[in-house]
Amino acid sequence: MRARIRFPHIAALIVLFVALVVPSSASASSRQLTIFQDDGVFLGHTSHDPNKAMAEARALGVDVVRVFLSWYEVSPGRTSRTRPGGFDVGNPNSPGYKWDLYDAFFQRARANGLKVLLTLSPAIPYWASEEPARCPHRIGGYRRLAMSCMWKPDVKLFGQFTEAVARRYGRGPRPHGGQVALYSIWNEPNLEHYLYPQLKRTRDGVVDVAARRYRELWQAGRRAIAQHDGSMRNTVLFGETAAISSPLDTLYAALCLDQNGRPFRGRLRALQGCSRPSRLPIGGIAVHPYNDDGGGSVFSRSSSLDSLPLAYLRRLHTVMDRAARLGRIPRGRGIYVTEFGFQSSPPDRRVKIGLRRHAASLNEAERLFFADPRVKTTAQYELFDVPSREQFNTGLRLRGGKKKPAWEAFRVPLVVTKLSRGLVEVWGMVRPATGRVRPSLGVAGSGGGRFTTVERPLLNSAGYFRIRLRRPGAERLRYRLELKRPGHETLRSRVARAGKPIRYLDRLAPPNARRPRRP
Repeated sequence: MRARIRFPHIAALIVLFVALVVPSSASASSRQLTIFQDDGVFLGHTSHDPNKAMAEARALGVDVVRVFLSWYEVSPGRTSRTRPGGFDVGNPNSPGYKWDLYDAFFQRARANGLKVLLTLSPAIPYWASEEPARCPHRIGGYRRLAMSCMWKPDVKLFGQFTEAVARRYGRGPRPHGGQVALYSIWNEPNLEHYLYPQLKRTRDGVVDVAARRYRELWQAGRRAIAQHDGSMRNTVLFGETAAISSPLDTLYAALCLDQNGRPFRGRLRALQGCSRPSRLPIGGIAVHPYNDDGGGSVFSRSSSLDSLPLAYLRRLHTVMDRAARLGRIPRGRGIYVTEFGFQSSPPDRRVKIGLRRHAASLNEAERLFFADPRVKTTAQYELFDVPSREQFNTGLRLRGGKKKPAWEAFRVPLVVTKLSRGLVEVWGMVRPATGRVRPSLGVAGSGGGRFTTVERPLLNSAGYFRIRLRRPGAERLRYRLELKRPGHETLRSRVARAGKPIRYLDRLAPPNARRPRRP
């Protein structure tokens, strides 16, 4: 959010991604893929070894690594307000392009059998703005973005940039290509940190100019991908919205709908660029469903009508259903959680989530997503924490490298839910998916003692299981999952206790709910 199950056969992973993008009547909750992102580490910007980090992602059972491919980062003359003479934006081999950083990233991913979610991302070279004189666009309070430009990216030039990316990293006989499993366009367009300006007041009403530009950027990018990486034309995700700053309004307006999900009327139709709204052939809607400040838990409530934290993803169901009914998007598209995590204390003392609670929160969130067949992917943002307080510290390791309890919890998630007296549901997973094997589920008394195996649940092909366990005092016991692998270390979950049912919160807002002002 803050700019900062491995399968044994690649062919099987490709088939699975096609199945996720194309509508299906079968539930996909038992086949969610895991996305992992840590640009600073995986791109080699930190002191941590990027090759070891990528290998660690594979060992943790990750399917896909996400990366921001920054338009600014790879472009020549990026702080010039005039495009370099002779530079062909659509040609990946045009002198001036600097792909080395990303070529190395793709090579690391390939060496570890990992697919890539490629997010074409800001910032932009100054010459790529419609009004280069406004660059850099300084963002108050965000020192790391002080020299960045997010001001009115030129849609035509962005389409050409996407062409260059697709020609270099798409499928086909090209040395660096063939690993992209999903594309997405832009990052968090509902935030002024990444796309500006956001709103324009007119005598006919407020126009969400950021949503309109995002729609146009997405269309230009998707057309380029369809032309130059045709087999991936139905894998271009839409949205990538932050959970805060009116994501629903942005999504609705980008789909030519007002904040109530109805088509724009009158003069606003033209001002929003919706005189003749077209159907957007999206691969799915991507979201970053953090709670505020990356804190809280699956039970945290929101006082906003227009936010999308994890417990309120059902609001996105409504957006997608309305948009599909009105012909704005295809029916049956999925929800892709492409960036997510919880901050821990340490290092961020503001969130007041201790390290053990942090581990439990990650598992509970994954249990929530598992229950929604529309959710096609889960995500973990960061392997290592970072030093900056402006960025989220949601890593599985502290900055110095020490593992948090969340590291093991991510590898072997476990959640126990009280159903009634003496009856619990036990849900869990083992990463990486090792086929249809049976780990040991152990229980111990609430006050301590040794764990005794009571069940050996059968994992499905993606590594998940869900069982009910009935025994006296089941709701008071402690639980642990363990898998002994011959010749390898034994995998163990965190110790879990029974909690209350995990589900999306009510669609109806609490009495103090409010619709926040956009920036």
